Amino acid sequence: MAKTVKKPWIGCPVRYAAGIFGDKWSFVLLRDVLLHGKRYYGEFLSSEEGIATNVLATRLQKLEESGMLERHIDPRKKSKVCYIPTAKARALLPAFLGMMVWSTEYDENTEAPDSFAPAFRAHPKETIAWYEAEIDRVNAATLGQA
Repeated sequence: MAKTVKKPWIGCPVRYAAGIFGDKWSFVLLRDVLLHGKRYYGEFLSSEEGIATNVLATRLQKLEESGMLERHIDPRKKSKVCYIPTAKARALLPAFLGMMVWSTEYDENTEAPDSFAPAFRAHPKETIAWYEAEIDRVNAATLGQA
């Protein structure tokens, strides 16, 4: 019987995306960095989902290697490292927000405010711009540029 050759995780857009953030922890870390303003290992570790330290370290490294996060030495405390979302990660904002809207419709236990989905549908560009500005604000404060 002929051995089946596995296709590499390139070419297909879904395979490519799944290869970068297709596991729940990478997805949650991107949520935290893009939507919740988290930049430090300890902040990610304290997320309510309860990620294990070894999983966190591995996922941060993977997101850095895939060009989603940039690792920086904290300018105020040289023993700390911070993670800044790249343009590649920030380009996911519309998709993340769209998935949040989808979740508000199908997750009866959603924690999103009732106003989120209607506001995003009515003003998607403004909502994305608000998150972009927040990312810039948090990045500037984190990197000592504020």
